[in-house]
Amino acid sequence: MRRVILCLLFCSMYSASAAEPWPSVQFAEVRAYAWPSDGNTIAVILPGMTLKKGALDKNGAILTSAQVDRLLSATRGTHPDHAIAMCHVPHNAFMFYDASHAPVGFVEICFTCLSTRVEPVGAAPNPDLLALAEIFAEHHLPLGEYADLEAFKRHYNETNEMFHKKVPVQTRPNYSLQRTAANRHAVD
Repeated sequence: MRRVILCLLFCSMYSASAAEPWPSVQFAEVRAYAWPSDGNTIAVILPGMTLKKGALDKNGAILTSAQVDRLLSATRGTHPDHAIAMCHVPHNAFMFYDASHAPVGFVEICFTCLSTRVEPVGAAPNPDLLALAEIFAEHHLPLGEYADLEAFKRHYNETNEMFHKKVPVQTRPNYSLQRTAANRHAVD
C-alpha cells in the first residue's frame, strides 16, 4: 500500500511539473493589435502587460479559434531559421487574455527587424513570421511599415535570401556606441 501511495505521489508531482507548451498559462481569448508606423517605438506592450497608447483599434481584433491555433503553431516548436536584425521597433502584438479579460501573455512583433518579444518566455526562438503576418492581414491590420502582406513577404524573402546566401550587407558605422556619459541624455 505504501508503494502505491508513493507511486501516485511521484506521478502526480511529475505531471504537475511537466512543462506545458507555450504560453503555459490559461487564456480565454487572443486579440491582435497594430500601431502606426514610426521609427521610435521600443515596445508596444509596456510593463504590467499594458498596451501602448495609440493602437489603431484600441479594442483589438479578436482571433478565431482557427487563428489562435495557427498563432500557437507559429510560436511553438522549430521553424526554419530566418534573418533577425539587431533592432526591435515593434508595431504589432497579440495579447492573450484570461476569462476576466486580464492580460496573461503576449507576442510583440517587429516585422521590419523580423524580431519578436514574448511573455511568458519559452516560445520558439524563430517563430513563423509569415504565419503571424497572415493573421494580421486577415484582420486588415498593417504590418509595421508594410501596408499589406505582399509588401511584407517581399521584405521577408529578400532579407532571407541575403541571410541564407551570406551576402554581405552594406553597413554604416554604429555611432550610438560612441556615446559618452556627457552626451547620453542628449541622444536618448
